[in-house]
Amino acid sequence: MHAVIGPWQAPTGRRKALGLYMAVVVVLFYLRRNNSQQVEAELFGCSQPTISRYLTCLEPVIGRCLEQVEAEAARDRAGSTLIVDGFLVPTGERAHTKGLFSGKRHACGVNVQAVADLRGHLVDFGEPMHGSMHDARAFGESGIAKRYAAHAEPDGPGLLGDKGYVGCGIITPVKKPDYRPLTPAEGWYNRQINRRRSAGERAIAHAVNWKILDTGYRRPLRLLGRTLRCVLALEIYRRQGFNPFE
Repeated sequence: MHAVIGPWQAPTGRRKALGLYMAVVVVLFYLRRNNSQQVEAELFGCSQPTISRYLTCLEPVIGRCLEQVEAEAARDRAGSTLIVDGFLVPTGERAHTKGLFSGKRHACGVNVQAVADLRGHLVDFGEPMHGSMHDARAFGESGIAKRYAAHAEPDGPGLLGDKGYVGCGIITPVKKPDYRPLTPAEGWYNRQINRRRSAGERAIAHAVNWKILDTGYRRPLRLLGRTLRCVLALEIYRRQGFNPFE
C-alpha cells in the first residue's frame, strides 16, 4: 500500500488522524462489519468525515494491490468447471433510482452475478444490475456471459447454473414439463447438477460474510462496483491463507 500511494503523512502541515496501518484497518473493518461511519469514528478516535475520506482514498488502492492475486486465481480456474449464481445486495430505496425492488426477494437492492469453482471458492463478480432484473438477463448484461463464453462452449470446461439460466447456453437442470413427471434419468441428471451447484451457494455465503454486501449498502450506488472488486480481491486473498512469516 505504501509503495502504491507514497508517503502517507505529509512532511509539513497538519498530520492525518491515523497512520497508514490503522487507516487500512478502518477500511477493512468497515467492509467486514458494515458499521455506520459515525460508529467507526468513535471506535477509532477520529471524525466521520475522516472515515469517509479513508474509504474513498484506500478502497481502490486495496483492490489495486491485490490485482496480481486475483489474476493468479483467475488463471488457476481457467480450465475448471465454474458455477454462476445471483444474489441481492440490499440498498434500500434510492431517490431517482428505479428498478431496485426484487419481487423474488421482496427487498430493494442490486443483482450481483457471482462465479465460483466446484470447491466453493469465489472467482468473479459481474457488474451490479438492478434488483428487479432476472438472473438470465443480468447474466448477459453484467459481463459474466462474455467473460466466460469459452466455458459454455461444447468443448469448454463447463459453466453451471440453476433453472433461472435456462436458454443462456449454459448447463442447467431439466425443467419439469407440465404434461408429465421427470423421468428417472432426468431426475438423476438434476441431482448431479444441483450437488455441484451447492458449491456456488457456499461461495456466496462466504462473500456475504463481508457485511457490506449483506446488511445494507449505504454509500452511493456508483461506488458499488468498486466495492465489489475490492471485496472479491480480499476474499481471494483471505482464502489463500496468507502467512506473514513465510
